[in-house]
Amino acid sequence: MACWSRSALAADPLNSSNRPDEPPPPITAPGDPRLNDEPAHNEFNLVPVLGGSTDLGFGGGYFAGLARVKQGVVPFLWNIDSSGLITFKYSAHSGFSSPYQDLYVRLTVPRLFGGPLRLEVRPSYTWENIDYFGMGNASSRENADDNPNPDYSKYQRGHPQFDVDVRVRLVDHLSGRVGFRYIYNSINVPQDSQLAEDLRSGSPEVKHLIGETDSHSVVLFKYGLQFDTRDNETTTHSGTFDTFDVKLSPGGTPAFPYRYGEATVNLRGFVPLGTRRITLAARAVGDWMFGHVPFYELARFDDTYALGGTLGVRGVPAQRYYGKRKVLGNVELRLEVATFRALGKWLTLGLAPFFDAGRVWADDEAQPELDGHGLGLKYGYGGGVRVQSGSSFVIRLDVATSPDANPISGYFSAGQMF
Repeated sequence: MACWSRSALAADPLNSSNRPDEPPPPITAPGDPRLNDEPAHNEFNLVPVLGGSTDLGFGGGYFAGLARVKQGVVPFLWNIDSSGLITFKYSAHSGFSSPYQDLYVRLTVPRLFGGPLRLEVRPSYTWENIDYFGMGNASSRENADDNPNPDYSKYQRGHPQFDVDVRVRLVDHLSGRVGFRYIYNSINVPQDSQLAEDLRSGSPEVKHLIGETDSHSVVLFKYGLQFDTRDNETTTHSGTFDTFDVKLSPGGTPAFPYRYGEATVNLRGFVPLGTRRITLAARAVGDWMFGHVPFYELARFDDTYALGGTLGVRGVPAQRYYGKRKVLGNVELRLEVATFRALGKWLTLGLAPFFDAGRVWADDEAQPELDGHGLGLKYGYGGGVRVQSGSSFVIRLDVATSPDANPISGYFSAGQMF
């Protein structure tokens, strides 16, 4: 098992020296002789964790990464990363349960066959005990909070999934992207749940948005454009990363019943504030779903939860708001506090105060009875800790609060927020 390369972490030039116990200064010139000093080698990291989130429970699992790196090749020759997590919750009504189980393995090859093709292959499996409090931006928790059944807001979804994505560079910084996805969705809606009740007695608009709840398959064809000027895709200090993605499901058959699409604009910017150790990071997202959309996707964007969860509006509970249209934004101030050597690896410790906000709309046409009136902004704020090891692995811990939180939310995950 190879350890992380100490040369993979670029030190702040203000703190670099020739002492053997500090990382070497970064390589910036293409002709620097050190580019060929070190042969290609593996960086491996395996982190057992006790974590999760207040939304989905806490439990155990792992984060792992195996990267083939070479000096002067950014970020790596290839990378295999994997994560597994199972969480548990306890309630007086149902005792211990496992609301979330997730496993994925992803292969990334930035330069397939040595050319400008980037390949990602990602098989995964997820099982979730999911919340549903109603449709739209004005949905309320009152029915669930007043119901004697503590699982009144819950339904279950299990989904094995297989993704293949290929990205090709069109011109400098601009790439095109095509991909394919297959998902099988196993869905269970308890008859005494709010989701089942809305199907029986909800308004015509709510019934239309929920649709069917039987188990089914979905095939998606994915297309996109990416404009990327980041200095590093794992921990970015400068540049932008902007994407426009479209997913289309042909559907219309008994086995593949959903014919729908999704268009997502995701803009990210990174500005160093005087030094590489302080970075202002910001993101703005717009997401529009159209057609016969599966009801569970209405709480999501870009394969993750939107207003809530670890990659959306932190502090707001995951799956809290459902709608076809969504906007959200995030601002982080990323501070690299210290770089040090521990357990044979170079580590960088960082802090990140943040503010997130967003809104959803239930459908394409105005639905004030579901979305309310006015701005209706949902928001959360807090701070986090980041630990970077090597050139391709980051662990983050975030704590956030929100008017929707009870009283705070915590998240533990691999990779930066965006």
